[in-house]
This record gives sequence, C-alpha cells and structure tokens, in this order.
Amino acid sequence: MSRFILVVATAVVIFGGLQWSVPRWAAMQLAKQIATQDGGVKPNVEIAAMPFWILAQGQFQAVYIKADNVRADGMMVSQAIVNWQGGKVSVSALSHKQLVVEKAGRVKVEIVLDGPALSAFLAQQGPIQNPKVTISRGVMTIQGQLLIGQLRVPLDAKGTLSVSADKKSIIFHPTSVDGLHLPVLTDLQIFQIDSLKLPVPMVIRSVALRNNELVVKATTP
Repeated sequence: MSRFILVVATAVVIFGGLQWSVPRWAAMQLAKQIATQDGGVKPNVEIAAMPFWILAQGQFQAVYIKADNVRADGMMVSQAIVNWQGGKVSVSALSHKQLVVEKAGRVKVEIVLDGPALSAFLAQQGPIQNPKVTISRGVMTIQGQLLIGQLRVPLDAKGTLSVSADKKSIIFHPTSVDGLHLPVLTDLQIFQIDSLKLPVPMVIRSVALRNNELVVKATTP
C-alpha cells in the first residue's frame, strides 16, 4: 500500500511540474516569436492551459500578452495588452508560422498610442496626407492635407474622438478648424478596425484621450 501511495505521490508531483512548466515554456516561445516581429522587444506572456496537454491541440483557457514600445505594421505602439480566453488555434498552421483561429473565444485588446504613432498610422490609412497629430488636455490636433477627390485641402483642426454606431470606426469630431469655431461639426473617420485584417472579428468598445495618449479598447463582438 505504501508503494502505491508513493507511486501516486510521484505521479502527482510530475504532473504538477509539467502543468507548471509546459504552459510556461509555451509562453516563452510565444514571447520569442513576437519579439522577432517587433524588433526584438520581448513582451510579458502568460498562458493558462489545464490540463497542459490541450496545448498540443491548440487549445487554452487564457493567453495574456503585455508589450511596451512594440512595433506593429511599421508603427510604434506605446503599449499593447491582449487577453484571450477560451480560444483554439490550428496547430498545423502554426507549424508554418501562420495564425488560423478555429475558435475565437473571448478577446480583449487595449492599445495605447502617442502623437507620433498616430501620425504614422494616419499616414498609412488616409485620407489625411502628411499628418501630424498632437494630444493635449483631452483634445487632439490634426494637421496635414485632407484629400477630397483629387484636391488636397489644408487641414489644421482640433477636436475629440468617439466610436461609430456600428463600433467599427473611430470618428474625429473637429471643434475648430484653423482657429475658427465651427457652427456645425464635420465628422471625419480616421480609423476602421476591419482594415487591420485581424484573425478574429473585433469591435471598438471605447476610445479615450488621456495623458497625451490615445487609449483604444476593443473586444470580440
């Protein structure tokens, strides 16, 4: 009987060690892979998978990623936080360094951008040419040229941001242009989340201007 108890206790210890080490190892590999994509900045990654062997099937209970000063699509992001729960990915696709989501689960994303990062992002998106963005005291200023058809109109506007009714876009509401207060707001769409071609559908939950930064929160629908 004592030998049986010893075997059971040994098995429990081994299982406990693997349950701790395997998700930790997988998190380290994921962090290294992300680092190769963003210029070498290794993020903080945590993976919860119980029992640990579900990872071999591409399943997990939760994946948490926090990256500071990460480069994504040529743009420097001050901070990015991803909390993904109850998802499943294709293991065969991962072996070819491709992310194919088989079960979306629940994804929460928070991204923090400063003025220079927003300027670079808007330069990629259009319709604002040569944009320069500054954020101060909860107000965003956008300078550049607004492309209307074939015309380029000088733009120097201050305003606030909101999320569109379909939760797919960020809308800029100018309160003044060239220092002149507008009697009627002329809204301008500056971001469309579907343009990112994310592996899972996402909607924008909130957008805020604080501490000279833009904070965007998005989730799965």
